[in-house]
Amino acid sequence: MKKYGIYIHFPYCVHKCSYCDFYSIENLNSRNKFTKLLTKEIEMKFAEFSDEILVDSIFIGGGTPSLMKPHHIEPVFKIIRDNVTLTSDCEITMECNPGTIDVKFLTVYKELGVNRISFGVQSFIEAELKFLERIHSKDDIAKSVKLAREVGFSNISIDLMFALPNQTPDNWYYNLNKAIELETNHISAYSLIYEPGTPLYEDYKSGKIVPQNDESDSELYFMTNEVLSKAGFMQYEVSNYAKSGSKCRHNLRYWSGDEYFGFGPSAHSYIGERRAWNYRSNDKYFQSLENGNFPIEGFEDLSRNQMIFEKIYLGLRAEGINFDEFANFYKIDLFKCHRNYIEKLISEGFAELNSGILKLTNKGYFTGDNITVKFASAIE
Repeated sequence: MKKYGIYIHFPYCVHKCSYCDFYSIENLNSRNKFTKLLTKEIEMKFAEFSDEILVDSIFIGGGTPSLMKPHHIEPVFKIIRDNVTLTSDCEITMECNPGTIDVKFLTVYKELGVNRISFGVQSFIEAELKFLERIHSKDDIAKSVKLAREVGFSNISIDLMFALPNQTPDNWYYNLNKAIELETNHISAYSLIYEPGTPLYEDYKSGKIVPQNDESDSELYFMTNEVLSKAGFMQYEVSNYAKSGSKCRHNLRYWSGDEYFGFGPSAHSYIGERRAWNYRSNDKYFQSLENGNFPIEGFEDLSRNQMIFEKIYLGLRAEGINFDEFANFYKIDLFKCHRNYIEKLISEGFAELNSGILKLTNKGYFTGDNITVKFASAIE
């Protein structure tokens, strides 16, 4: 039976960080209304399906989902359980900001079925946290992880960010080792991106801040893999590292091209061959649902070539391409088309081929976009 994922976007923050391109607002006053209409959207969507829907991953992102009080989140879980079947091992992740949780909230989350916590740490250095406009301190991080463990959470992830302006290799090495000391089982390490439309991007365009150059970015990236691999973390995607058995199932769903439902403002869905996205506005999201309509701003039906390109791109950035499965589904023998190139990638240390699956190495991940373009030429 086919399994689906669910993504829920909680669009509220105490403060919106200057680098963040995700939809969020700082006014928390409409959270009750949001909960009411979010549950309505979920119920409306699943009413379209007559067959049983089996879900094995739920991810609550944002925003700052840990600002959801128990009376905000309880109705959401109830409406989900009333309309779909969760697998016995369903992975349910909630993003949390250090310093925004307490025992009461965490206990409710756990009782509702949340079994994975992802902390948006970004840095253990106060000056870097200030630059990123994070609202927590370095001391909040260890306290929050400890609190989550005391409540009973064993599957804990943290996010880190590197290639900040003027960030030194020593500082990044310090951040990585502080993360390792927390003994979590998953670490995401992202290079800082200057997204158009963000205050950080405007500071970059005006020359107020100067990004790291490519050479420095590369040095920090390769340091990440070296340090984390020695600590028992395996890189299973460009920016994600996990100890044995701790890969994020929901994110693997995205990278495998599997289907998922998205709820909340700006949330995306991918069902069948259609990708759809909700309004990136609370007001429009609320208005649509109050009028009995889905809050969909747009959609696209993917062509065969688009699906092939995404399968290649997503496969190469994560767990690889299974040549036999690819050939059976798309009737294209990628290995035959690119045998010489594949052998070159392997001999130069950019990829490994095991049991018919081509997977990029850490070195290959760093140049993955160029490799994708080469493989995608087989679509023509």
